[in-house]
Amino acid sequence: MKKLFSLIALVAVALTACETQKSETNTPGEVDSNLKIKLTSQSVMNFEAVGGEGVITYEFEKEEATRANVAEAATAVAWIENLTSTEEGKVTFTVAQNEDKEERSATIKVSYGQHSFMVMVKQAGSQEADVNFTATHLAGTYWGKFPTTKGFNYLVILGDQRAVHYLTKAAGATEYRFNIYSNVSSAFNTTHRVPVGTYKMDHQSTGNPGTIDGHKDQSYLLSANDTDTPYADATMVVTEDSIIVDVTFFSGETHHVEYHGSTTYEPYTEGTFADVYPVSQYTSDITFDVTGGRINLYYRGDHYGTGCDVWMIELIQQVNPYSGVYMIFDLLIPKGLGGTDNFDSIVGDYKFHDANTTSYEYTIPVGRLRDDCLQMHAWYLWCVQSQVDMSQAAPMTSGTVKVSQNGIQDYTFVIDSTDDNGNRIIGTFQGTILNAYDQKCE
Repeated sequence: MKKLFSLIALVAVALTACETQKSETNTPGEVDSNLKIKLTSQSVMNFEAVGGEGVITYEFEKEEATRANVAEAATAVAWIENLTSTEEGKVTFTVAQNEDKEERSATIKVSYGQHSFMVMVKQAGSQEADVNFTATHLAGTYWGKFPTTKGFNYLVILGDQRAVHYLTKAAGATEYRFNIYSNVSSAFNTTHRVPVGTYKMDHQSTGNPGTIDGHKDQSYLLSANDTDTPYADATMVVTEDSIIVDVTFFSGETHHVEYHGSTTYEPYTEGTFADVYPVSQYTSDITFDVTGGRINLYYRGDHYGTGCDVWMIELIQQVNPYSGVYMIFDLLIPKGLGGTDNFDSIVGDYKFHDANTTSYEYTIPVGRLRDDCLQMHAWYLWCVQSQVDMSQAAPMTSGTVKVSQNGIQDYTFVIDSTDDNGNRIIGTFQGTILNAYDQKCE
């Protein structure tokens, strides 16, 4: 998550896999895939250690929905018993007695066709937490997927004051910070939501979906007096409108953290690099014509969760050291077409994403800065002694890129684009492949 800027750093919920317990009532007739369901009862249900009976209620968005429209319910744990859907917009279940000292939680998924919602069931143990904390603010950032991880990375900040920045906090604020990984991408969203699911502490920092990075500078309590205390263990459960976390510290102390409200990140009070607009340093058009350049290819599979393969491309005017024109692009192509055994799959006519994009095939995400100032997706840059000169940097935000093949590992890029200041970035880059890397992490 915390990465120092270099020349170009390479950009980089699930439920417990147990036997699924389905409802005892089958859905009569055919399922209307357009019929959405809405939770009308609480999304977090609390039970004492002795257990008890629970009822989830829901309704369909269409008034004409009849008793024949019955949702299905499923859970992944054995201690939620007798899970049953009825014809009356209800799901009933029984929570068994918790004989352990620790509290436990699980989720019930209620679905109808392609639509669903999650309800968290939380049951107390015989031992209460040492500290109970209610967070009033949710913030964080979306970091994306790194070449070394299988999950998409989110920073989650639960605090009692509005978050200032991912690198600092407000004076006197208490913040519980969690660096989590999900199988859900938020790559091209303008706002980011913490994905629904259950997350467990992972001290191996594998970056697998459904984990919390256990490294001491990735997940920790940032106290009111600005001290950092890492977690020994933690379990986070996220529903559509709540986040519940149980934390154990290395001292043995336990904290119970609850947040209720929108699970969409609240903006930081202090701007990050990603908030800078415009980013382009130019006030006039940019033109270039490069021949004899070099090309680095990085194949990343379905890196953004769009159903398309991704080639991350570096175009370098001169190497040893890098100097002159330096451009990066993320080229999205049909899934299964890319790979280091098929360099020619980069050939094609590409357009930049816009509001009318309906398919990601042969598109390029618009250039932007990540929160930690990493350039992503599509940039015109200038290198001096292998360092990027940010006074000559411009993100590409619209236009087209055409890639053609001249010969074996020899390609030409014809760029006709604009930056975020409205300047045109136009030119031709011809070069041969210098290096190719397989960074597929699916």
